[in-house]
Amino acid sequence: MKTKAVRSQRIAWLLRKEGFKILGITPNRRRPNLDVYIFEATPELCASLDTHIQNKDNRRD
Repeated sequence: MKTKAVRSQRIAWLLRKEGFKILGITPNRRRPNLDVYIFEATPELCASLDTHIQNKDNRRD
C-alpha cells in the first residue's frame, strides 16, 4: 500500500473531515516537536490534497 505523508496539521484535519483515515502519526524528522500524518495514497486523497494545497487559505507565507 502506498502512503502519503502530510506535515500540515490543518490539511490533515481537513482531509480527516472529508472522511480520509489517518493510518499513523510519526514525529517530523526535521522538526521533532511537530507531527507527520500518514494517509493511504488513493487517487481521491491525492486530488483532495492538491486542492487544499492550492487553496491560499491553507498556505503559510
